[in-house]
Amino acid sequence: MPPKDLVVFLEQYSAGNQARLAYAATLAKHWQAHLIAVFVGHPLALEIYAGFAVGPAFSSMLDEHRANFLEESRRMRKQFDALTERRSFTAEWRTFEEGSGEELMLQARHADLAILGPPAAQLADRSMLSLYERLILASGRPCILTPDDSVIDRIPRRVVVGWNGSREAMRAISDAMPLLIAAERVVLVVVPEAGSERRLGAEPGADMSAHLSRHGVHVELRQYRGGDAGNVLLEQCTALDADLLVMGAAIRLRIGEVFFGSASKTVLSGIDRPLLLSA
Repeated sequence: MPPKDLVVFLEQYSAGNQARLAYAATLAKHWQAHLIAVFVGHPLALEIYAGFAVGPAFSSMLDEHRANFLEESRRMRKQFDALTERRSFTAEWRTFEEGSGEELMLQARHADLAILGPPAAQLADRSMLSLYERLILASGRPCILTPDDSVIDRIPRRVVVGWNGSREAMRAISDAMPLLIAAERVVLVVVPEAGSERRLGAEPGADMSAHLSRHGVHVELRQYRGGDAGNVLLEQCTALDADLLVMGAAIRLRIGEVFFGSASKTVLSGIDRPLLLSA
């Protein structure tokens, strides 16, 4: 079933806000889904100079920081209104000048799909969303991460899907099914790992290809040997000029922290196009 509501995270000082918002609006229009835009402030505590200000200087810095947040929020709100006014889908605007990871995670948890900015692994500077990216990805909702310079304003036409027989990969395929059905070409990539025979069967990927075909997906199966699944997926995205990569995120919880598996780390560091992750 197509998503009924989407949440797109926009961030103070992010160069990709406008393109990300346009991408989210395109998906909302295609599915006639409710669009929620969440504008997130940049924490003052992340600024290097913040710890050196005292007394009146600190108060002045707080005032300037808040003024900058309000000004950029107003500017982005105008772009949001221009994209959503008199459209066929409904929309709403929310702001978080400051917030916790749990609050941001709940924004994702209460929507069918979350759209974020670039993976934190590719950012030189920390931000509110990069600090809590893993919590959002662990929200139980599929997330599309969108590099600033590669977001497109159409439904993905060419899609690469990673399949290893895992629960996370199955979840990602199920979550992405509306996009896979609408795509012109879907390449299912399988890189069998040692000991994966029981998950993948004698012909790795054949059963999943048949499953996708029965849903009307135009799917092509590609099998590769070797242990570097992350780089294989990135190479296939480049070869196909894919609009989207779909994969399960092998997230592990340990002592209250969230860790990624090796293939997920490789993809998050090197992806240069939208990435749909499900955990």
